[in-house]
Amino acid sequence: MKRKIVFLIVMLGLVAGAYIGYKYLYKDHRNIENEVSVLEVEADELQLMFQNNQTNAVLDKTVTVGGTITEIEGNSITIDEKVHCSFDHRIDQLNVGDQVRVKGRCIGYDDLFEIVKLDQSTIYNP
Repeated sequence: MKRKIVFLIVMLGLVAGAYIGYKYLYKDHRNIENEVSVLEVEADELQLMFQNNQTNAVLDKTVTVGGTITEIEGNSITIDEKVHCSFDHRIDQLNVGDQVRVKGRCIGYDDLFEIVKLDQSTIYNP
């Protein structure tokens, strides 16, 4: 009888451990559109943060960036030639020269092109 109880406790522990491990490894996807921005800046300010190695505040965080669209290519735009924003869908309503505020996840800085990269971007209308 004691072996059955010990076996049951061990099995419950294994099942609970497997469930916790699964939830830890396979977290729900972030919905950047619904997250609150940790920082609202202009494109040149965000670029300066990366050039001055102040990246801990923004890397892999949701940020809102404002500026003028300088390039549109497929599902992405460039703001003030300093921030590259990738969208999950085509953005036909925007034109070069438009003032825009974009919310997205900051994924890094390209040293070669000196441009900050955002993904999962959306047009931000407060």
